[in-house]
Amino acid sequence: MNIGSTLTKCLVKGAGIGTLGVIAYDSHIMGNLQSDMYAKSRDADACAEAFNNTQYLSSPSPTTAKLKKGVMNIEMESNIRHFVNSGIGYFKGFISTMVNNVVPLGLGIGALLGKGKIAKGSAIGLGIYGVCKFFKDVMGFGHYNDLNSKF
Repeated sequence: MNIGSTLTKCLVKGAGIGTLGVIAYDSHIMGNLQSDMYAKSRDADACAEAFNNTQYLSSPSPTTAKLKKGVMNIEMESNIRHFVNSGIGYFKGFISTMVNNVVPLGLGIGALLGKGKIAKGSAIGLGIYGVCKFFKDVMGFGHYNDLNSKF
């Protein structure tokens, strides 16, 4: 058994696992953030609409006014809408992050599940992608910043 070959396989599979772990972590965090933002935004819209409905009557009626206020109170205390919208927001945030990271996701899957040249090529691609991402996004090279322009 060749130790160099086994070490290479472990490094390739490790690169795939590491990449998929980072993408899953980022997707989960963005899903949580989007979940909270989406649910609160929808709650605010529904409460504003329910309140607006209580401000106008088509004909003067104390009974209709009390019924509208009761409907508004039920709407404002509803937890079902928040629960459903949290799930929708999480799904939107998770999927959008996965789509934004489709290149490293594909390379990570290739490195983890591929065999031979496909796995090694995917790992090399991950290395190149990681280096480019580091210099561009972490170090800031290649970004034009309008706020800190030299001229």
